Amino acid sequence: MRRLSVSGNDKPESTPDVGTPSQGTGGRRARRMSMSPEMGVVKPLALLPFPPEVVGTYSCHGVEPGVKAGETHAKINQDRGCVCYPFGPTDGPNVNRFVNALFCVFDGHGAVGDKVSHYAMNNIQKKLEEKHEINSDDDDVVKRIMEEVFVEVDTELQKSPDVDAELSGTTAVVCLCRWERANPDCAKLFVANAGDSRAVMAVKSKPGLLLKADDLTEDQKPDTPAEMRRIRQKGGYVSPPEEEWGGPARVWLDASMTLPGLAMARSIGDHLVGNIGVIAKPEVTVKMVDLKKDLFMVMASDGVWEFIDSQPAVEIINNFIEASATDACTRLIETAAAKWRAEEGDYRDDITAVCVRFRDLFDQEKSA
Repeated sequence: MRRLSVSGNDKPESTPDVGTPSQGTGGRRARRMSMSPEMGVVKPLALLPFPPEVVGTYSCHGVEPGVKAGETHAKINQDRGCVCYPFGPTDGPNVNRFVNALFCVFDGHGAVGDKVSHYAMNNIQKKLEEKHEINSDDDDVVKRIMEEVFVEVDTELQKSPDVDAELSGTTAVVCLCRWERANPDCAKLFVANAGDSRAVMAVKSKPGLLLKADDLTEDQKPDTPAEMRRIRQKGGYVSPPEEEWGGPARVWLDASMTLPGLAMARSIGDHLVGNIGVIAKPEVTVKMVDLKKDLFMVMASDGVWEFIDSQPAVEIINNFIEASATDACTRLIETAAAKWRAEEGDYRDDITAVCVRFRDLFDQEKSA
């Protein structure tokens, strides 16, 4: 209800085992695509793309009120997260020059939001890897490819007979992390974002000072000036945030605000409002990572950002990530869950996070 004024309780389709190595076809090499496990699940090390000390990721299902006062039950987890490594085409330009990893978080909403986020997770990484231009040394080309892939996946989703995405959708924040063998102290991030999931960098500015949170994405809310202007020009309506109960700004088809009450300005899916300015095209930012001062990145769904701002989030993670990115991810999710309990009582949104410690990320490539 926070994300979309129409909700449902459909059960998710069966989820394939995506934690095992897969043999690529059509120019794609074997890779490991690991889906973020539910909190408490420990995957075998052989199935992880990176050591758990270096990359940590979990997803935590939300809870909803039960029939009796104080009673809760688990809700369907509509979030998805994944890590793909090694990643990219096996031929074409720069295939031996660059090493790529892909990190993704998706936050589904609506009656079949779990199916939409699962569809986006599987198809975005697949389509990106099929495009040789993703290895281009021209940043504008890589940005264009990421934009095109988001739109292509959204278009194909609309035609899919298996998922009805008229009133369901997902956010998507996708980070292509590229390390250049000839420049071992730097990496480059291409971060594509549609919706209000978020990616944040922790930057060590000066010795002895707290880390600084550097937002790599901007939440695309309906009342963000540029987003609201596009929606209104297309004939849509935007309601302001609810002052009484703190609800978000929303997108509506009509002035009477009957449907659909979407709490974001961009998404994959939500095709009912596609012609009034809710688009799948992401904003893509490029960030050079200095491995000596840019310490780690966190990507998370709105389940984290609803009650924890970027700066407190990196401070929480910093207390644990030196020992283990997985421990840091766990503490962030536990802190977010406690915030939900304090603020909302018997309701909690799904929470998914990915924590990446850059210092050791490509050690296995350096020693190869």
